[in-house]
Amino acid sequence: MEIEFQTLEDLYHRLEPALRSKVCDLERNDYPSISTKEIWDYLANSKWKMASDLFLHQMVDDILHADNASIYQYIEKNKDR
Repeated sequence: MEIEFQTLEDLYHRLEPALRSKVCDLERNDYPSISTKEIWDYLANSKWKMASDLFLHQMVDDILHADNASIYQYIEKNKDR
């Protein structure tokens, strides 16, 4: 069964449980105050920027296995933008 999303907002909401899980993982590993939106932005601008035809399970895997330090560095680098 193929799921298609009409908007990025719909996709974001569908991925929110995985994003929240990653927030908890980050907090457990001493990276406090990182939001689901910041993780989404990191992956959208790094991992998924040039990707096409991604499956939902691939995106969930990307979220759960994203490197915590890389997320933090991305956020720190883009904090003032």
